[in-house]
Amino acid sequence: MAEQQKQVPQSSHVQQIPGIDNVKKLMDESGQRINTLFDEVGKAQTKWIEYGNTQIDEVSELLKSQFNYVNELATGWRKLTVDTLKKSMDTLSR
Repeated sequence: MAEQQKQVPQSSHVQQIPGIDNVKKLMDESGQRINTLFDEVGKAQTKWIEYGNTQIDEVSELLKSQFNYVNELATGWRKLTVDTLKKSMDTLSR
């Protein structure tokens, strides 16, 4: 009869390596640190996006007010031009 080979789970070989528990502990700690890092990066990114949105809103309001001001100036210049032309015409027609 063929002799059956005893199959040893691979994990038991890994457990036999000296210091493997320390390596596992270091890997777990590194994983936790990476998770913490990514959480912090996520929070910072969210704050950055919120800040960017606020800046966009403020710039939008500034541009709207500038457009309104330019429109007021243009309206004033048109009125002033028409008034000046009328006065010139009145002066010339006397």
